[in-house]
Amino acid sequence: MRIVLVATLLLALLAAPVGGWAQSAAPTGETMAPSPHESDRLVPIVVGIGAVAGVVAFNVLALGVGALPGGFAYGAGAVVPAEMSVAMSRVYAVASAVGGSWIAYYLYAPSAAADPGAPVNARLAAVGAGAVLGVFAFNLFADPLGTVPLAGGPLAPVPFATALGSRLIAAATAASGALAAGWSYGQLTGRPIDLGYWKALALGALGGVAVGNLLTGGSLGVLPYYVGAGAETAGAAASTALQEGSRVVVVGAGVFGTWAADWWYGHQTAPAR
Repeated sequence: MRIVLVATLLLALLAAPVGGWAQSAAPTGETMAPSPHESDRLVPIVVGIGAVAGVVAFNVLALGVGALPGGFAYGAGAVVPAEMSVAMSRVYAVASAVGGSWIAYYLYAPSAAADPGAPVNARLAAVGAGAVLGVFAFNLFADPLGTVPLAGGPLAPVPFATALGSRLIAAATAASGALAAGWSYGQLTGRPIDLGYWKALALGALGGVAVGNLLTGGSLGVLPYYVGAGAETAGAAASTALQEGSRVVVVGAGVFGTWAADWWYGHQTAPAR
């Protein structure tokens, strides 16, 4: 029953950009053609790789290879600490969101003119929906492999504060990696990005996750940025199954944050009438 419900939701999300957002991008008398850089179809790949690289780099630099999926540094029977399991979950959340956003972009994101009066840029709307879809799909198909697949051992209980803080780390590192990759690619190709707009999206994603934490956990959480941080936040320990929902929350909240930032930035830069 659970699989049927989730599959139905996935199909609904998959169909949504075709019936709604793609139509909102049709010319309506006042349209805006995409800039040459926006029409570069390699940009999503570069930015997505940057987002994943940002999360992976933070995990390795702050926690070591034990914070990467694959069971690195864990022997038989070893328990994976809370801060390590949420670190692995961050990689899965961002990677699956990137994969879903790539599919949505290349299938549904409009390549023609867009309606500047739409609440959210149609291309960004499709990419965001694909990101959420990607995380749902990962949770569904990876469920038989455990809450955090390839963790290398049984997982220690994850305190709520640790899970909430991990969401902030995921948003900050993925956004930073994506921003750095987009800027670097723009410099290499001679088509610089609108840095102000991209910064707004990055801050919007982080802000969205912060609001999501307050709504779902009542606090911003404690950042699990060093080995042993999970033990420091021990208290109201949750089931490790919390991480499946946490992956959805962090990506969904981040997506809504970028949509809000897109709307805000558009109103700030719109010419006065």
